[in-house]
Amino acid sequence: MKKYIAFLFFFLLFYKGFAQESPGVKKEVNEGKDLLVFDLFTDLWQDAPSTAKVRPINQGVNIYVMLNFPIGTSNFSLAGGLGLSYHNFYSDAIPSIRDTNGIISGKTEYYKLNDYYKKPVDYSINKTAVSYLEIPVELKFKTRAERNKRFKASLGFKFGYNISNHTKYSGEDVIENTKDEITLKKSNIKYINNWTYGIIARLGYGKFNIMAYYSLSKLYEKNLGPQIYPISVGISITPF
Repeated sequence: MKKYIAFLFFFLLFYKGFAQESPGVKKEVNEGKDLLVFDLFTDLWQDAPSTAKVRPINQGVNIYVMLNFPIGTSNFSLAGGLGLSYHNFYSDAIPSIRDTNGIISGKTEYYKLNDYYKKPVDYSINKTAVSYLEIPVELKFKTRAERNKRFKASLGFKFGYNISNHTKYSGEDVIENTKDEITLKKSNIKYINNWTYGIIARLGYGKFNIMAYYSLSKLYEKNLGPQIYPISVGISITPF
């Protein structure tokens, strides 16, 4: 994950230099181009499988590098860029293509930990995590005021490609059946959808916004896993 964040900041430096040096990019009347957008949110997972009890808070993060293109002398601009998103699905169940009897089912299903390991399991963390490289495109509106005193609103669309996914379990040792605490990670969950896309909106004042994202894509491929999808709600910070 660190290498993707490093790449994103390199991309930010490139974008900043491009905006300063390219004569084709029109400078805004008011400085502050929201070059970096940082979202903190929780995922409200829809259509979760009945076999999984989902945690109410499923924290996630978006980091976007954006470049604004003003529309004439209006208060509107088009923005596009590149970013990373990280989503978590916390529950008491584990995704597997093998059922509780070890038989391959041909698709990914969620089985409760107690049923899968055939005993009560004491754990602190159990989640499915997915990361995407994303391209957001937004139509933005902001009032003509100082950067920290302007109202802002945006509506857009983003699509992304899955760059990593894994499960993480921290709890008692289910491998050797002891009370010792272990952490298990399994990468490349079977039948995770490679692509994601949906609608994103922001509304705010100064450097802070509320944000919402509605996914139009499912977490798993059709007919090969539970057709769950996130609605993300949180805050956005634009420090630059």
